[in-house]
Amino acid sequence: MDMMTDCEQIVMKSVWDAGKDVSLQEIMKDLETRFHKMWKRQTISTFLLHLIEKGYLRSYRQGRVFYYVPLVKEEDYKEEQTKLFLDFWFEGSPAGMIAALTEKEELSSDEISRIKELAAKLK
Repeated sequence: MDMMTDCEQIVMKSVWDAGKDVSLQEIMKDLETRFHKMWKRQTISTFLLHLIEKGYLRSYRQGRVFYYVPLVKEEDYKEEQTKLFLDFWFEGSPAGMIAALTEKEELSSDEISRIKELAAKLK
């Protein structure tokens, strides 16, 4: 499966977050409201077409309206992207990523507790 561009990811996030079959009009409104993207209808249609060609979406027509349905689960995509990110930047090491995060930013006690809980599950 081909990688999504940054713009395609935003469109796909809108489709995933809809939680239902979603129309172009609904996607346009969501992109404007949540992501402050004032893209033209044709631009978004092009992104949707690319997502269909790449295997992330399918569409169907009901009356005069096209609806878009995800073929890839958001969790599966996040898992794949996380693995690619870890492999590229941290040689596959989650600990390396956490170390990098804590060098620049102090973690809250809740975040530290959550990391400890997750680490305990790995044992």
